Amino acid sequence: MNTPAKAPAPRGRPGQPKPRVDKAARGVAVLEAAVEVFAEKGLQAATMQDVADRLGVAKILIYRLYPSRQSLLDALFGDMLARIEAEAGRPWGGYGSSIARLVTMSRANPKLTLLLLRDARGAPEAVVWREALERLLTQLIEPFVAAPANASDAQRATCKHAARTFMPFVIEAWAAGLEETDGMDDATRTRWFGEIVRAWREATYAAARLPVPESLPR
Repeated sequence: MNTPAKAPAPRGRPGQPKPRVDKAARGVAVLEAAVEVFAEKGLQAATMQDVADRLGVAKILIYRLYPSRQSLLDALFGDMLARIEAEAGRPWGGYGSSIARLVTMSRANPKLTLLLLRDARGAPEAVVWREALERLLTQLIEPFVAAPANASDAQRATCKHAARTFMPFVIEAWAAGLEETDGMDDATRTRWFGEIVRAWREATYAAARLPVPESLPR
């Protein structure tokens, strides 16, 4: 007995061009799914298969866009750092303005931001981005306690130390503001942070036995 032939699967009307795959849209979909998966399972535990499963596609389709977990994380955190740098390039808006801008900017993608602030240090492929963030923040903080040209080596060391040690506080205040675990509204947080920055700046110059500059970074 002959087995009846199966009808061919539909492939679109003859003569019609094959629909194009929007690679840009697919890439965005992969990144969005990756953020969700990484936030749920953690940067170390989540796999490319998990991302594919979230999208309901074969893993090979993910690898065609991002050949490795490293390239996927680079795409995510590279964009994040670029946005932070762009925000930092805006004119200074007064004491407290930096935390207000960081928290507001991060609300567009809070899960990705918290992955960078909370989890990236413990993930081998992401630690390079956490280190890049810390360098960037330190560079942005340093002008507030910059030593004058005629400062001694000891005075310069004090100012640099102040910038490095203030950076973790910025990260924690940023994360807590985004998570809304600090008990403050935006206006209160901005004022609180600004008062701390002012006091920290004055205390640093006092410790270095330097006069507080009248001008502030712009």
